[in-house]
Amino acid sequence: MNPKALTFMVIVVLGSLALLPILDTEGAKEEEGLANWTFMVYLDSDNNLESAGVEDMNEMEMVGSTDEVNIIVQMDRWETEESDDDTSNGDWKGCKRFRIEKDGDTSIINSPELMDLGEVNMGDPEVLIDFAKWAMDNYPAENYGIVLWDHGGAFYGICWDDTVPGSDEADTINMTEMRYAAREIYMHRGAEKLEFWGFDACLMAQMAVLYQLKDFVEVCDASGYNEPGDGWPYEDFLLDLTRTPTMDGADLGKSIAKWYVESYSNSADDPDDAPAITMTVFDLTSFNDLTLVLDRFSEEMAFGARRFSPHIWGARESCTSYDMINIGPYDFTKYSMYDVYDFTEKLEVRLMAVNPINSPLISLCGDVRNAIDSAIIKAEKHLYNPTINAHGLSMYFPNKEDLFIDANRLPTTYDADIYEQTDFAREHLWDEFLLAYYRWENLDDSPPVVNIGGPQYNYTYGDNEEFATIWGEAYDREELLKVEIRLNGGEWEVMPGISGQGKIQWIYSVDLLDLETGPHLVEIRAWDSLGDTQPGHVTAPVSTLINIEERPDEKDDGWSIPKNIVNGAVLTLIAAGLALGVVLFHGKKK
Repeated sequence: MNPKALTFMVIVVLGSLALLPILDTEGAKEEEGLANWTFMVYLDSDNNLESAGVEDMNEMEMVGSTDEVNIIVQMDRWETEESDDDTSNGDWKGCKRFRIEKDGDTSIINSPELMDLGEVNMGDPEVLIDFAKWAMDNYPAENYGIVLWDHGGAFYGICWDDTVPGSDEADTINMTEMRYAAREIYMHRGAEKLEFWGFDACLMAQMAVLYQLKDFVEVCDASGYNEPGDGWPYEDFLLDLTRTPTMDGADLGKSIAKWYVESYSNSADDPDDAPAITMTVFDLTSFNDLTLVLDRFSEEMAFGARRFSPHIWGARESCTSYDMINIGPYDFTKYSMYDVYDFTEKLEVRLMAVNPINSPLISLCGDVRNAIDSAIIKAEKHLYNPTINAHGLSMYFPNKEDLFIDANRLPTTYDADIYEQTDFAREHLWDEFLLAYYRWENLDDSPPVVNIGGPQYNYTYGDNEEFATIWGEAYDREELLKVEIRLNGGEWEVMPGISGQGKIQWIYSVDLLDLETGPHLVEIRAWDSLGDTQPGHVTAPVSTLINIEERPDEKDDGWSIPKNIVNGAVLTLIAAGLALGVVLFHGKKK
């Protein structure tokens, strides 16, 4: 072969190979492969559930992680001398992280310890966020699920930690903190919703709880009733997941609900059967529609509080209660949770008996049930009494307000200090109905409500996009006067042409060229009218975040060679160099 030709070919090929790093690395990433699922369990057993936590860890080890499914656990144990302290497995204290490995020993945790965090506060949302970020970074997957494991108290909180560093008091994750944690985990993933979120805890299938997660999670499993101490049957549904790792969040939720209810109704010794068990799989992407229907329903009852109160009282007394101790209209704990679906059925029957003519409230009872049906993927239950009508979704419904405690000294009073901290209470109308009902006063005028339908929280706009379309719905029973928008805490701007009665769609276009790159807070609020176009009530603002990609430097005129063209050119150059070398080589031989 001609030395010059050989030298030329080598230069061409080496030069081409030097350009290979700019080729798209997507194929390489696909070859590396991601797991189908990373299933995270935030196991807070730093309390009297410690032995149940150890048992559940061993249940997970009966299945173990696979190449397709990572089972990741952060477990905090109880530091106490009380009689129900679990002293097994070396009686280690503090918090550790594990990737669960398959193990046939049902009493000893043999999965390798990955990290020893010492004593932490599992009631701190930052600890939850840190665990989820660590698991997602070290065990990346196509789908992510998180389970909060511990005591649950509906909107009062979840994950009670008895041993808090630097404090003599226990701590818990409240609903504001839970939403913050879900948002930070969602953002860490790149503004992509988690496929699954579960509550292995009591009483969490509550409207104000689930509403906190709707922007960041697709599917959620939660129990309406109290859960027995044994909690979820991890071996059963994790076996389903590892056998079919391609299942989505809804399939995983249905498997959990099925095995959970079956485990407490199959007459087996471990766990013992329980009399009242529910597990519901919720589609949180439907919750915007559900909340608006509930607003219309709540408002209609509030406007006719005097007229409807006897029927409401009777429906509440006879519908399904999720309180641990409930007799007729009286709850003996602060957890006054009632089945929304059953309540509308009982109320509709009573209204039809006295006023069968078309009534807006009768119609709305059916609308609420239809909306709940759309928001529930699957509801599993096992009840000692088949006449109990438990559908899974509960609403906070105390018997009295504190102002009227003299008439009823039982502990069923409305807890405004806690409930009205939730986004659902601040942004929607159930609490307005409750106060009208307690005071036997018709609501003269309720505030409007508004939601944001899109874009998804922290949606990122490309550097070549000029406008962002923000849209949603607003509602007022009487007259919606206006809907306003503001960016980054600036001045409120009225959306043109958005007014009227009932439910109204709104849409607004934001000029992205006026905004810097990075995140921007978008807030929406609505006003109703007191007549003569005078502003009346205003909603608590609802918000979302939009993000703008960094734009090309202006001095480059924003122009660059598209990556696919560069890649094609490099491959062509390599092929041409090789072909030229072959031609020159064969030519010399002839």
